[in-house]
Amino acid sequence: MRKSLASRAFDVFNYTFLALFALFCFLPFYMVTIASFTDERYLRVDGYMPWPKGFSVAAYRWVLRGQDVIDAYKISLFVTMVGTFLSLAFSCGIAYAMACRQFKHRSKISFYVYFTMIFSGGVIPWYIVCRAIGLYDNVWALILPMVMNPWWIFVLRNFFLSLPPEIMESARIDGASDLTILSHIVLPLSKPVLATTLLFTAVGYWNDWWHGMILLSFVRWRPLAVLIMRLITNLKAMYEAMQAPGVTIDFVEIPTMSVRMATVVITIGPILFLYPFVQKYFIRGLTIGAVKG
Repeated sequence: MRKSLASRAFDVFNYTFLALFALFCFLPFYMVTIASFTDERYLRVDGYMPWPKGFSVAAYRWVLRGQDVIDAYKISLFVTMVGTFLSLAFSCGIAYAMACRQFKHRSKISFYVYFTMIFSGGVIPWYIVCRAIGLYDNVWALILPMVMNPWWIFVLRNFFLSLPPEIMESARIDGASDLTILSHIVLPLSKPVLATTLLFTAVGYWNDWWHGMILLSFVRWRPLAVLIMRLITNLKAMYEAMQAPGVTIDFVEIPTMSVRMATVVITIGPILFLYPFVQKYFIRGLTIGAVKG
């Protein structure tokens, strides 16, 4: 069918707008990457440029020097993978119970989950509870406090409710248990919402620095986000100290600006590799899980 002139004009406008929007989203990351490979002297004088001037990897040498960053990277990868898996497992279980029409207590569980979205005990009670149950100075302090997210539980529950109930009823008549129905029927049909939940949960674990700052005092378990934040803070303090009267050390020797750019590139890398695998499910999973039910 031949499109009308107005329809074709709208398509051109739509594609042009989306292309420009994608370009604007890409440019900041591109400029940050270029700045991370730019010599600190040129970066301070000329600012951000579309190509590296005075190509240098000094910022990456500063960030990756020593074993601390490598250990922190391993901790962050472990926390992200284990935390995302546990979060999806528990969230899917609770969401299925809330969506199961045969479960008579599903309304009570839904109210309890919803209540936690509105009210919180505060930071001090939360900290006391974490210390009391042993979530301090160990790797589980970075995982367990973020395992349950009420928002994603409701997104999963709404998606499960949108599935045809006849499929579950048929399996139940054939003698399938709830665990079998969840693992063999519900989850395979829920790939869009699972991929969306996985992406956001993984990003939350990877970028989390709050729990590492509050619940960790031992250097061994520091994740990458905490280590990078401490590194930037220390560099800033050194830069300010070198500008004090009577100090003759050349502060350009410490690439404070390019180090910030390098840390962004290093920390965002794994998420960029993860996103293409779940991108095709992203919009569908988010909209269906958030609207229906």
